[in-house]
Amino acid sequence: MNASAGRNELSTNREYYRDELNFAEFPLASVSTSLPKGQKTLEFTDEIFDKARNERVTRKLTITASDKYGLPTAMDDEVILGLIQLTGKAEFSERKVHFTRYELLKLLDWTDDTRNYNRLEQSLNRWLGVTLYYDKSWWSKEEQSWVNEGFHILDHVQILDRERQRRGAKKGENTGKSSFVWNEIVFNSFQSGYLKQIDFEFYKGLESAVSKRLYRFLDKRFYHRQRLEFDLRTFACEHIGLSKNYHNGELKRVLTPAIAELETQGFLKKLGTEERFVRRAKGEWNAVFVRERKDATRSIENDSELLKALTERGVSRGSARMLVANTDEVKIREKIALFDWLSDRKDVRVQRSPAGFLYRSITEDFGLPDDYRAATAQKPTKKVQKSVPLQSQTPDAKSIATTVSERAAIDQFWNSLGSDEQNRIERELVANAAPFLREQYIAGRKERGILFQTVRQAMIEKYVRHASSNSANTKTQPVRTGA
Repeated sequence: MNASAGRNELSTNREYYRDELNFAEFPLASVSTSLPKGQKTLEFTDEIFDKARNERVTRKLTITASDKYGLPTAMDDEVILGLIQLTGKAEFSERKVHFTRYELLKLLDWTDDTRNYNRLEQSLNRWLGVTLYYDKSWWSKEEQSWVNEGFHILDHVQILDRERQRRGAKKGENTGKSSFVWNEIVFNSFQSGYLKQIDFEFYKGLESAVSKRLYRFLDKRFYHRQRLEFDLRTFACEHIGLSKNYHNGELKRVLTPAIAELETQGFLKKLGTEERFVRRAKGEWNAVFVRERKDATRSIENDSELLKALTERGVSRGSARMLVANTDEVKIREKIALFDWLSDRKDVRVQRSPAGFLYRSITEDFGLPDDYRAATAQKPTKKVQKSVPLQSQTPDAKSIATTVSERAAIDQFWNSLGSDEQNRIERELVANAAPFLREQYIAGRKERGILFQTVRQAMIEKYVRHASSNSANTKTQPVRTGA
């Protein structure tokens, strides 16, 4: 597919990207990737003024799970949003929607492998077993009021294996496809137009489940005003889905990295901590959000080539979007060209963590090593010219050879320490780190993704370099400063 066709397809897709407004108001799932064993219920509650009743009402959503499949998690929330997009492609015309698992995987930007095929099937079965009880918390556009409703989101799911899909494909367009059927209450809400546009590509590019939940809820509320202020506990626990066992400090700690991601992506205006979290009284805090008026990120149509190039090389979509939004295009193209050249030669500099190397080469602006400059000056490789042409070079920057040499020495020094000593030092580094780095470390500690590894490695390297400078005359020289 050429770039023009890709842009046209993307523009068409964006026209039908939608979110159901009730689903954006309260969480449908835990923001955690796992839940305590045996937990089968989630509850979310708040209080609002109902104009139809001319009184304040307490709204409550109770979510119960089946014994076999359990409660939905963040992954399942994405699946439901994906099903809404599949239905939008058909203009919300039928409760029954035909699809293939491959089609849904591509829509969600999940890799096409057996594990994810099974994850999709499990998720759809889980939604079949989940019951939602809305107590004065389901908005009926027809009645113009908050009403009581209880239902399963999906009434029926049929997953066809690939053999049946191939046989059915010969009989008719939908005969061999899998299908799902929306509950009538949900589908009526679709048809009544209780929907909002959502930048689904932006949503998928966000790193954390908390960021995604923040985006959906705030994007709905920003429809009426550009500045929002909520009671911290109600906002974090009842609308984002954080644990009600957290104290206020923990709520702020968990929210901060997700808010920072939305700031970095240009969705939220950057605010200082005292502006973001405002104390009303002892033990009572408000959370303040202001929408950034400029476009959330640079147009994805213009950046689709760079995003695709980065994700094809293993960088997560969220990290790729942050790189594209905050880094000069020339620098990204330069580092991708270098990465391809090193990868073709199975260079040790990219073998241990290819995606991590590419990410750090951009964020830390690695220089171009002499062997690469010499080779590309004579005859640029075909892959570099085809994928991302080299736009510029930075011959005055420190060479990657030096960086790799330093890093090997750093690893040697760090690995020479006992595990207890490493853990002690790492705890001290985190405690004394800048607030943003500390939040990134804490938020990413469980999944240990690229951003977490980058922050952790940077703190360790700084420590080892400092230790090296203080022990320059000792027998151990952990870091060499020359090539």
